[in-house]
Amino acid sequence: MPEVLRNAHFIVAVDRIAKIVRVTRTAEPFDSIEQIEQECLEITAALAPVDRSAMSLLLDIRAAPGRNDPRFEDATLQLRTAAVRGFGCVAVLVGTPAGALQVRRHSREDGIDRLISDNEGELLAYLAALPSRHR
Repeated sequence: MPEVLRNAHFIVAVDRIAKIVRVTRTAEPFDSIEQIEQECLEITAALAPVDRSAMSLLLDIRAAPGRNDPRFEDATLQLRTAAVRGFGCVAVLVGTPAGALQVRRHSREDGIDRLISDNEGELLAYLAALPSRHR
């Protein structure tokens, strides 16, 4: 998948043939709230040319450091909603049951449905099988 963005915290790749955008979170912790905001802008800019309604999104957050303090949660709300809004389907690859619970909570909070699994093959098969009107 060709990369459109790589920084210390995220790798963003777009497969226009499979119609999948993959955003992979690295294990690098954030240093500041300002850094989160800056990277939100970078991801939004990198995905600006993408017709989200025709694509599915695979978020791989297995390596993300666990964190759920209120200040961090408030700051990442913008990042996570900007990253997922508008895609035909959103799938999230998690590494732990706690990660799955947190993603389910985020889905309830922002109203964006997500398919959640710790099985990458299962998520990719699901996204590949979607009718084109959902991607």
